[in-house]
Formats: sequence, C-alpha cells, structure tokens
Amino acid sequence: MFLEILLAFLVGRAPGPAASPLAGLLWAQDLLTSGREALDRGDLAAAESSYRQYVAQNPRSAEGLSNLAAVLARREKFPEAIAAYRQAVKLAPALTQIRFNLAVALLRAGEFAQAIPEFESFLKAHPAELRARQLLGVALVETGQFRRAVLELEAVDKAEPGQPAVLFALASAHLRAGDAARGQQLLARLASDIAPSQARLLQGMLHYRAQEYAEAERELLRAAELDQRSSAALAALGRLHLRTNRDAEAIDYFRKALALAPQDAESTYQLGVLLDRNGKIPEARHLLRKAMSMRAQYPDPMYALAKIELRENNLKAALALLDQAVKYAPEQDAIHLLLARACQAAGLAARAKTEFAEVRRLQQLRLKKRQDELEVEPLIP
Repeated sequence: MFLEILLAFLVGRAPGPAASPLAGLLWAQDLLTSGREALDRGDLAAAESSYRQYVAQNPRSAEGLSNLAAVLARREKFPEAIAAYRQAVKLAPALTQIRFNLAVALLRAGEFAQAIPEFESFLKAHPAELRARQLLGVALVETGQFRRAVLELEAVDKAEPGQPAVLFALASAHLRAGDAARGQQLLARLASDIAPSQARLLQGMLHYRAQEYAEAERELLRAAELDQRSSAALAALGRLHLRTNRDAEAIDYFRKALALAPQDAESTYQLGVLLDRNGKIPEARHLLRKAMSMRAQYPDPMYALAKIELRENNLKAALALLDQAVKYAPEQDAIHLLLARACQAAGLAARAKTEFAEVRRLQQLRLKKRQDELEVEPLIP
C-alpha cells in the first residue's frame, strides 16, 4: 500500500502505467483501431482482446506489443505486461519511451532492482526527464540504496525546488537511512505545501515502515480525523492493527475503508485474511475470491485461499490455487513451502521434494541479499 500511495503522490494521480508511447501512431488496421476505441471508453477487457489478436497476427510489431502491455499493466497483469514491454524494447530499442513504460511497470510490480537499469537507460537518452529521475529515486530507496537515492532526488529538487513529491521522496530516503533529523526537516517543509490530512497520512506510513507503531497510529488517526473520507488512512489503520494483532479493530477499519473504496483489492484481501483468522470462513472465502477477481494475477489471495482449502483437505483446489500463485510470485518462499506441503498431502513426493529445495534456495538468496546490502550501503552522514 505504501508504494501505491507514494507513486500516486509522485505523479499526482492514481497509480497507473504511463500512456502507450505509440498511441498517436496506431496503424489504421481494424484491430488496433478497435483496441484504441475500447481503451477510450474504458473497456479494458475488449481492448486487451483486440491487441492480443493483433499481436498474434503481427508478433514482431513493437506498436502492438507496447499497446497490449499498457492495457495489461492497467489491468495489473504485471508479469505479462513486463514480458510484452521487454519484447517491444527488443524490437524497437530506439523507442526509449517504451523502456520508461517498462520501468514503471516493474516498479508497480515491486521489481525495484529490475526497474533501476531501465530508468537509467531511459535517462541516458532523456537526462532532463524529472519524473523518471524521481521514480528512479523511489526504486533506489526500495532497494536500500539510500545514498544514490538522495543524489538523484537532490538533483530533481535543485532543478525544480520545493516540489512536494520530491520533498517527500527525499524525506523517505533520509528517514530510512537513519537520518531522522534531516527527514523530519524535509517533512516539516512538505507539510506547508500539501493538505494537512495528506501530510499526516504520509508521516504515518513512514513511521509504520520504520516499525514505530505508536507514532504511526497517532499520525494516521489524525489523518482520518482531518479527512473523514480518506479510505487510504482507514486502510492504513487496518494494516497497522493487523500487524499489531488487534484483529477486531483491524476488521472495523477495513470495513470502513471498503465502504468508501470498494474496489480496493488489497484491503479486500487483508479483510479476508483477518476473517479467516477469526473463524468467519464463508465471508473470508468470498472476499478472497473477490480480491482475485478485482486484480488479475494477484498471488496473495490465491495463497490465503489455498491455506483454507488445504486446511479443509481440499487438495485439488489447494494445488490449483498454489500453481497459479507460484507462477505469478515465483520468488515467494512461503508459497513454495505451502505448495510443498500440499504436494506431500496429495502423495506427490517427488514434487514436494523439489519445492522444499526451492524454499531453501530462496531463503539462502534472501539472506545473502540482506548481508550484501548491509556491507555495501553506508548510512548517509
């Protein structure tokens, strides 16, 4: 949720993929035209269908692939969107805007390390593009490269001083690097430029990420008081109470958030997890399936629903869900672990062994990555 709020703040609108760089160059063919028309009227499913048909007939069309990728990203089908953008980049490397769209899709998918070189490549061709530099700074923060993040974001602030988006990203970098004084100084500057409720929300989220839960709750409650229709503040309070094992309060906050923003897939998923944990299985199932329908290729509710199916010995259903989840989140060792256990229960010994081995490999990789980050990135003086 934090990244979605941050991206929305940085670009000044709801997070979404950059518009297709070739929208004005669409050929006159019927499929491309119908895809564009469907997109204009908000029919993403029809647009996807038209672009898929076009790409099937013209697999080496960078135009078709980039437009298909843009629709897939809007539908939050990030693995497919990223693959389509990568293919478009290979076919038309001179069209650097496609690389920017690829970087944004990677960022939204949480693939921060992969997004960094794509932003850097785009910036070599367009060094004055400040939005790309801002988003590069976000990716650097998310990968723990705080010193580099500060350098990039300071360059943006120097070019256009006092932008709230840049001030917040800089504050985030300094706070996460351990420089609380500088971070708070930047947040104080920021608070004078944006709505008080938004400033409180952002400060609360930063405290939450630093595991300063009492401070986070204070700021988020104030944000919710200042803007009683802030579904983001209510959802953040739900996550905070979920993290601190205050289930009844968390359920209440998520219900209130969803009353204001019923299309919030993440809050729908989190509420489903809470209800399952508190024995309200039918409603939990409904919400987890709803979250899956709201966000395509969303592995989290697949995993949560698989846990219910496995617990109730519905092995076929559990395996089907876990096969989907591991396809969309192959780096998540928890999914592989549950899949291994499901395979054991189903008598699939060889596959269970393979999945257990993958769990060990992923855990070792994560440990090494943390060690490398601690060795490479010093705190900002």
